[in-house]
This record gives sequence, C-alpha cells and structure tokens, in this order.
Amino acid sequence: MRWGPVIACALVAPARADIKPDPCACSPAKPGFFRRAQLTGDWNEHRKHLEDDGVILQAVYAGEVFAAAGLDKPVVVAGLFAVTFDLELDKLVSDKLGQVHISAFAIHGNGLTAELMDIYGTSGNVASEDARLFEAWLEQPIGPAAIRAGLLSADQEFNLARHSTALLNATFGITSQISYNLFGPVYPVATPGASARLELAHFSVRAALYDGTETNTHGIPTDLGPDELAIGELEVGKLVKLGAWHHTTRGNGGYVIVDHQLERYVGAFARAGISPDQAVSQYVDAGLRIGPGPFRDHDFIGLGIAFARNESGEHMGAQTVVEGTYQAQLGWLTVQPDFQLLMLRDRTAAIFATRATVVF
Repeated sequence: MRWGPVIACALVAPARADIKPDPCACSPAKPGFFRRAQLTGDWNEHRKHLEDDGVILQAVYAGEVFAAAGLDKPVVVAGLFAVTFDLELDKLVSDKLGQVHISAFAIHGNGLTAELMDIYGTSGNVASEDARLFEAWLEQPIGPAAIRAGLLSADQEFNLARHSTALLNATFGITSQISYNLFGPVYPVATPGASARLELAHFSVRAALYDGTETNTHGIPTDLGPDELAIGELEVGKLVKLGAWHHTTRGNGGYVIVDHQLERYVGAFARAGISPDQAVSQYVDAGLRIGPGPFRDHDFIGLGIAFARNESGEHMGAQTVVEGTYQAQLGWLTVQPDFQLLMLRDRTAAIFATRATVVF
C-alpha cells in the first residue's frame, strides 16, 4: 500500500522577508510551514547567491517513532530523506521560461498500518524501503496558464487542503479515498504524465493525465500503460474545490473541499468524496490548524478527524481516525509529538508518535 505525503510547494502562511519557504516541509514534504534556518548554514552566502540565480537545493530528513500497545511490534521506527532540486529558468535563461524540478527519496523503517489493517496510513512517510526518484518535470507558463510534463504524482496538485498539512496521518495529505482506491501515482511513485492549470482572479482549473499502471524500478519507469488516470479540479474563490477522476480499470470518483482561514491564527478544512464503484466508497474528513502562533511564532497545532467506509477486502468496514499534533519549530529542527485514535470495526488503537525533522 502506498501512502502519500504531499511534496507540493504550497505556501500557507504569510511570507516574511527573513524566512524562506521550505518545499520539503513537515512530512517532511507537506506544505505547511516555514523553516528559519538550515543545519549546514548559508555556505558563506553561496546558498543565497545560488537561489537568487534560480538554483535551489533542499535536503530534509524526518525520523519518527510510532507506538501502539497490543501489537506484535508495538513500537516502530522509520525515516525519510528527501532531496529536491529546482532550476528557475526565468532567472537562469530567459524570463519567458519556467521551471525544472527533480525530487528523490531514501526511505527506511516500518509503520503500523500493515498490522493495524487501517486504510489511512498512520504515517504519511512510511513506504517500502528504497532509494528512488520521485518527480522530474518541466513546467512552462503561458500567460495565466501553465503546462507541466514529465514524471508526475497526483498528490502534488490534487485533493489538497492547506489547513490539514500539520497532521501526520497520510489521509490528511491526499485522502485515502484516492490513495487506497487508485494506489497511484501517489507517494512514493510518480508516473509519466502531463498537467495543466489556469489561474484567474476568482477561480482556477487544473487537469492532468497520468500513466495509471505505475511500472518502475527505483522510481524510473520501465513500461507504459495499459491504464490511464485522468483528474480534474476546479477551485472557486480560494475556498471551495470540486474534483473528479477516472481510471480506466479502477473506476471513478469525485470530491469537494472547503478550506478557509477563519481568523488570524485559525484555519479549517473539510473534505468529502464518493466513489461508488471502488473499495472506499465514502470518505469525509475535517479539522483545524492553529498557527503560526499564537503560543510560539513558528509553531502549529493540528486537529483532524476522518471517516471512511470500505466495501471490500480484508480492511472491510467503517473506519475512523482522530488526530492531534503539535509542531515545535526550533530553527533547522522541528519536533512534533502526535496522538492518533484509530477506531476500526473490531478494535480501537491509541497511537503515540514523535517525528523530528532536520533541514540541511
């Protein structure tokens, strides 16, 4: 099973001149907060000069411990090392050009989901142990539109709620309705594809077509087809998103997202989806993100609840997960204690976790 953290470089807090946005944030990859420093420093200002010229290199490691009583392996340890490399061609070559993006992972350790038999993924970082290429694409702007092509993952552009990103459970990235039903392309797998988006004052439209078979070795495609996945999404007023997908063999589905900053320190999200011809036929989640502040300037609190109904397989039945988490940002280090309560058809599990994320 593939559970997806979000590597999208969305910025969800007001930009400040002294804080650089980190495209590999909190999972270590979900959009959500700003890093104040890197462990390796500014390389005698060489890092800043490179970024000013359009060359951006980011490296992040997130190690985590998850524990749940009563399991054969009640404590598991895992980690994810993520590297991203961006070339802003508008700075390097011509202001009419776009961006090149490459990302790669080294993944180790185990999670609790296989033994708990939940459909969510208690950690958005856990996947099969591997060193692998993730995304590699070229994006070209054309007026208010942009076209992206290469190795793409759906969880970087679709089904995202910016106020869910502080949470560790994988379903609060791209929902389990998509990751469990479609398997991919979501973290840690990207496939050949193309996407386009149009951004206007009051609405935006996204659409993408992917190879839906996910055949690869260490992230490098070894074959194409025969399946395809198409996804489209409409966002109105930066408040409501309506999306739908079609996979040539795995079926159809749709979703709605409401995502809004309620006041200075509090934002809320809610998502609901249906996919009547797939295993997870119904899905709903909701939650709050508090921060940055008011307790510490760069910290976040995340609260979330998700409900899904699975109609087939060994994970059949209704499942609910509740999560509360706190991100304490300490310069180049983020420490994040977390609690999840997982309610399945035949058991309830209390899960305690801590994640430490280092920006190099």
